[in-house]
Amino acid sequence: MRILFINHISNGPAFNSAVAALSAFLKKQQPSVKTYLMNVRGGNTVDSILSEINSISPDMIAFSIHTPHWEHLSELISEIKKSVNALIVCGGYHPTLCPEEVMNHPGVDVICIGEGERPLLELVRRLEDKRSYDDIPGLWVKKRSSLGTKIVRNLLPEPENLDDLPYWDRDIFLESGVPVGQFSLTHIEGFPMASGRGCPYHCNFCNNSSLLKMYSDQGHKGSRYVRKRSVNNVIAECEALMEKYNAQSFEFWDEMFATDPEWVKTFCDRYTEKIHKPFICAIRVERADETTLRRLHDAGCRCVFMGVEVGNENYRKKYLNRNMSNTAIERAFEQARAVGLERFAWVMMGLPDETSEMIDETIAFILKIKPDIIGWSLFHPLPGTYLYQYCIEKGYLTEEAVFPYHGAPEYKVPLLKQPSISKEDVIRFCDKFRKLEDLGFRVNK
Repeated sequence: MRILFINHISNGPAFNSAVAALSAFLKKQQPSVKTYLMNVRGGNTVDSILSEINSISPDMIAFSIHTPHWEHLSELISEIKKSVNALIVCGGYHPTLCPEEVMNHPGVDVICIGEGERPLLELVRRLEDKRSYDDIPGLWVKKRSSLGTKIVRNLLPEPENLDDLPYWDRDIFLESGVPVGQFSLTHIEGFPMASGRGCPYHCNFCNNSSLLKMYSDQGHKGSRYVRKRSVNNVIAECEALMEKYNAQSFEFWDEMFATDPEWVKTFCDRYTEKIHKPFICAIRVERADETTLRRLHDAGCRCVFMGVEVGNENYRKKYLNRNMSNTAIERAFEQARAVGLERFAWVMMGLPDETSEMIDETIAFILKIKPDIIGWSLFHPLPGTYLYQYCIEKGYLTEEAVFPYHGAPEYKVPLLKQPSISKEDVIRFCDKFRKLEDLGFRVNK
């Protein structure tokens, strides 16, 4: 069977961890499968995309979809379905959290909710054996007949044991023309990895809370969804990447890397002994004590990502459910600096009920804590989250959108229609965040 993954590239790296994980799993478990990758950017024409698809002649076309990409990809799926005879399968955050919307698209045949390794493998096996596949856990399936179309909605699969999974498939990206230098999300140009899945926190703007609730509602405890690989398993992958690709640095793409102090301690000891190359990871302010930060630094960590989000402490706690004080944030950034770590601060603006004065407060707070790198974003209400529902109840969601990021013409962000801030102010603040580069900060565009 020939499976084509479509990788939508907008304002991030060309590497897609979901595609890498699924391709690796299929190749290991089903040797009859041949996987291909097509990288789709804003400049690609429909004709060129269809021509490449037809040259591959896939039996299945698979999409891993984030909410900001759905509108663009839904149009592409419509065009593909008109001229390509292949099963179209959609997975990722958006189909998981908006399954009805994606399943109602006439070009979509199957969606995968939650983790996709075993559902996709079972789907492939049944297709190859010409057996029914409408009862596979994790899949929603359209059953078409002369009487109409019925949607079969199966429950989530069990969360995977991460140590049983193969290492991500990097070769599929190299074969598609993506060089190693475009794998990286950060300035250290490291190889992407993940030491676990899920996050134990419940931020009101993040998909993670919705996923935890979904797994809990269907009988899978949240603690089983939030998992870490064993330290030995992570170290072994680092060694494999060094041997195969001459990897000289690593980026941990975990939602939250440093959650368990004992795991971090064991990891740092083993990483120092076996690897000791630069890496980057994310840590919550509450976990960023001096001991942990020093361990990370001494093991090779060059930079830590910490979420600040906004400068107004009351807003951060009430609206975002991030119960950290400004004093705690200042202390964490100072301690990280003191042990020799670069600090990457995530901030947002354009949030519901946020005012221009509050955004200025965020900028002033950033100037106070002096991070080395600033990653700013315009708030994007994600379906299934608390703030998405809040925006609906307040009547803030509209059809109007803006394109806040340079070089990403297809990355639209819905513009909230709210009395506290105007569209003109939102655009002005996007430029204001970019101009922080003039003050010596590294800033995303």
